[in-house]
Amino acid sequence: MTTVDSARTEAPALYDPATYATGVPHDYYRWLRDNEPVAHLDHPTYPNGYWVVTRHADVQQVSRDSTTFRNAPDPFVDDGVMANDGSAGTSELLISKDAPEHIKLRKLINKGFTPRRVAELSDRLRARTDAIIDGLADRDSADLVHDLALWLPLHVIADMVGVPEEDRAQVFEWTEKTFGFDPDVTPEERGQATMDMFMYADAMCAERENTPRDDLMSVLLHAEVDGEQLTRFQIEVFFMLLQNAGSETTRNLITTGTLALLQHPEQMAIVSGDLDTLPGAIEELLRFTTPVIHFTRTANVDTEIGGQRIGAGERVLMVYASANRDERAFVEPDQLDVLRSPNDHVAFGAGGPHFCLGANLARLEGRIMFEQILTRFEGLRVDGDPTEFPRVHSNLIDGFAELPIAWDRIRPAR
Repeated sequence: MTTVDSARTEAPALYDPATYATGVPHDYYRWLRDNEPVAHLDHPTYPNGYWVVTRHADVQQVSRDSTTFRNAPDPFVDDGVMANDGSAGTSELLISKDAPEHIKLRKLINKGFTPRRVAELSDRLRARTDAIIDGLADRDSADLVHDLALWLPLHVIADMVGVPEEDRAQVFEWTEKTFGFDPDVTPEERGQATMDMFMYADAMCAERENTPRDDLMSVLLHAEVDGEQLTRFQIEVFFMLLQNAGSETTRNLITTGTLALLQHPEQMAIVSGDLDTLPGAIEELLRFTTPVIHFTRTANVDTEIGGQRIGAGERVLMVYASANRDERAFVEPDQLDVLRSPNDHVAFGAGGPHFCLGANLARLEGRIMFEQILTRFEGLRVDGDPTEFPRVHSNLIDGFAELPIAWDRIRPAR
């Protein structure tokens, strides 16, 4: 029988990227939900440790109460090696802001993400997806991550902000070095890439200040709320964040979602046989795979979560990957069910002012990419043992660094 003490002794360190080298620890999450749903754990760089919240209802409570809990200095959990206090620039990100500054910034940035602007991307997304798949037509195998899933979200963001085609390879390289999870990238290389991308964004702003274009950078430069505009620095920081945040969720949804469907052929058959089920299937894939594992909040005042007292200033880790498998919120949560309804997953956050700004864009990208994968690839299969495929080195993102696939034939685009 597993006791509290033995479970704690054997517990994986949720802050350590190595913990996720073989995937998220669902067995441990389940144990926490059943035995210590609000657990206090030690952390190398948090003198007072941190709280880990694993039940769906409790994650929602923390996420939606922006009065009791704050994002500043940032919502990321330290990796146990280097303290993350916002000094590396993360404190300037939109996700690290709180009211009233967050409300003002969000209203301004929302002007670039209106439903109309997202809907207008549909035809462009479809054409881009077809081009990516057409580029694989003379092959019978590929890496799902780098040959397919990576490119659609990167190009979509580049289209939105106005990065010319000839500059994209360089911007993508900077993005990978700045925000990627390659442990071989040195701090010096990361710092140089960050500076280069920042200077590039500054040059884009300078061009558009006097000559606006039909792109997101121009919208943000000239948008106003209550007579106030974003500063150039804020836009440049957002440009950099968007290159990463705008691609990571979609990239990993496509990658791990495709794997999930291939591992559940009866579910894949349901969606392939009726593409009208695809929107609901994407919600289920988001729940089942949960690309963003968790975020943190900091208590502003003494409070309670699930009957447990939390002190002012203490860190709270909201584990989305656990909340999305909570038996109290979902029937048979460890089963993939593309027809699941209702599906109150928290893959884009659990509500509140920090709900993912790009959720609708990610859903649109996922719908178009999965539609093409399901209809164009004949005999699609995983090429190898998924348990042996390398995953991203991260305590934040759950995804594969490589995922080999093979197929019999690629059908022409319709």
